[in-house]
Amino acid sequence: MASVSASHLIIFIASLVIAAGVVGTLTTGVDRVSSAIDDRSLDVTQQVRMDMAIISDPSDTPYDTGTNNLTIHVRNTGSQGVPIEASAFDVVLNGQFVGNDNIAVDDANGDSNVWRPGDVVAITITDDSVDTTGDNRLILTVNEDQETFEFTT
Repeated sequence: MASVSASHLIIFIASLVIAAGVVGTLTTGVDRVSSAIDDRSLDVTQQVRMDMAIISDPSDTPYDTGTNNLTIHVRNTGSQGVPIEASAFDVVLNGQFVGNDNIAVDDANGDSNVWRPGDVVAITITDDSVDTTGDNRLILTVNEDQETFEFTT
């Protein structure tokens, strides 16, 4: 009888060790999923808080053929401010990415360094890929909010 009790005790201890291992593994997995959800929710919050609208007139877009400068005006309609610097904006003009060296951003309402909600910025793009005799397409992205602007010069 003593051997039966000893074998039951060994099986009981082994099952406790296995159960503790499973609980530890599940806890670690749940913690990792929770951290990933927290990180992603911060990203989504930033995306939701950023919204913009291109307010330039597509039929009268200011394009200077002498300097190849295209200027568009964009209003921040979201609830988050964005630094007024070229690196905050991604521009694709007629299917070609425009580098930061060819983008100038100015606060159209004053001399601020932050593009606040409700403010308008003037984005000047220096690029010779504008079709001066036809239709053009500009895609502007800020904090993963994307706007498309189609215009004729």
